Amino acid sequence: MRVLLLLMTLVVPTAVHAAGEQFKGSCAYGLSEFGVDVKTDCSIRWADPATGKMYCFGNEEVLGKFLKDPATNIRKAEQTYVRYSK
Repeated sequence: MRVLLLLMTLVVPTAVHAAGEQFKGSCAYGLSEFGVDVKTDCSIRWADPATGKMYCFGNEEVLGKFLKDPATNIRKAEQTYVRYSK
């Protein structure tokens, strides 16, 4: 029984994160830096350790650029995404 409970705690958070991608799978760096909505398959992603929110990226290079100043980039991406989600 303990093993089953342990397995459930390991699997459930992963499913929650997959469903909880910010910007519905759009590249967070594209939104933040260029103001464009670029859809991704979300195979490259990063979870903000402060909030647990999952962000998707088009490639490793833009993820690295995004992580140079994640707080500012998140703020800018959120502002841009509001325009696209209306």
